[in-house]
Amino acid sequence: MRPYQGRVLGSLCRALPAARGAQLTVMLPRQTGKNEIAARLIVWLLAANRDAGGSIIICAPTLYPQARISLERTRAVLLAVAHWRGMALSVEDNVIRHRGAMATFLSASPAAHVAGHTASIALIADEAQDIEVDWFDRQFRPMAASTGAPAVLLGTPWDGTTLLERAAEANRARDAKQRGTPYRAFEPRHHEVKWEEVAVAAPAYGKYVAAERERLGASNPLYLSQYELVASRGAASLFDAVALEGMRGSHAVLAGPRPGERYVGGLDFGGPGEGADATVLTIARVVGGRCEVVGWRWWRGVAYGALAAGIAAEVRVWGLERLVADDTGLGGPLVARLGESLGRCVVGFTFTSVSKSELGWELVGAAATGRLVLPAADGSLPWRQAHEELGACRRYLRPGGQLAWSAPPGSHDDAVASLALCLHAASRLPAQRVARGRV
Repeated sequence: MRPYQGRVLGSLCRALPAARGAQLTVMLPRQTGKNEIAARLIVWLLAANRDAGGSIIICAPTLYPQARISLERTRAVLLAVAHWRGMALSVEDNVIRHRGAMATFLSASPAAHVAGHTASIALIADEAQDIEVDWFDRQFRPMAASTGAPAVLLGTPWDGTTLLERAAEANRARDAKQRGTPYRAFEPRHHEVKWEEVAVAAPAYGKYVAAERERLGASNPLYLSQYELVASRGAASLFDAVALEGMRGSHAVLAGPRPGERYVGGLDFGGPGEGADATVLTIARVVGGRCEVVGWRWWRGVAYGALAAGIAAEVRVWGLERLVADDTGLGGPLVARLGESLGRCVVGFTFTSVSKSELGWELVGAAATGRLVLPAADGSLPWRQAHEELGACRRYLRPGGQLAWSAPPGSHDDAVASLALCLHAASRLPAQRVARGRV
């Protein structure tokens, strides 16, 4: 194990027997061996309690793949230890047994049936930031009520309110009151490893984190959570002031295409008829790895047939190489009709909670790293509307690393959705083909 892993594991093994009823917390950056620590801790607990007996409950947000991955990793460690120590063990379904001690792996999903289990040795929660607080308190914590078994919660921070972060905050306060240096004078209740320490033991990891910071942006909530171990609390603007300023370009809004340039579009369908949201087409040119917005087209209260014809006309005028269009709900027939008239350049995009989150992360990352640029102010109504929506749009962090985003009450996010679809089109545009003659 790497030094930081050994430090955390050794402390947990020393502290758990005397930590009856306590919660210990572990935060490590993504892909730095947190699961290896958990697996070796489970093996140590099984070996230490093989004669006295008892049960360990291990839970994760899902049984497949998360809890199952934990089980297989623990099984691999056990088999390696058993090979040279002669340990007798058995694995059956989601239970690992070593003489009188057993470890049971469960799903912490609210849809799972977990009642009836008891944790007498320890209760371990992996990716605890994605486990619902009320569900854990109602279903899992009572498993240790009669035994006083300690709990170990592992994961990364998220929005400051998760199961893991709630316990970590209490542990930090407790550790701050202790005298001396942690791991020397006392065993801390909260364990946290910075990515810089990991990089000392694994230089390639340091290079990877630096690349992620460059790709996502140093203020990106996902980067902060996964690597800096910093929570992004509650609702906030989708784009912070730095990102909004970074998107301000110096190029002009264009009235039409320029020779030799490549253009893409993103279409958010608001619906036909009076009272519907606006249908917005964002047009951008692709320059190297940058998506430079050069104009918008807005339709509101336009009949379906006229709307389809107007969009098709714009696509032809600009020669869009790719148009990613919202085909969710009523947008489906419109996208199908555009595909019939415009061909393969039209690509449908269905908004779900997962796909919208992925689109949002892509949008935030591009805005923060200079890969998405808006035109300079020209005083036009489309320019003002687009910037107002971008400034007003809010983000909400959800369990599982999902990013929800929407306009505040009374506002719209049609231009934001259209921009996200346009960026999606630009990022997946095939490399330009270059004709080569024969000598």
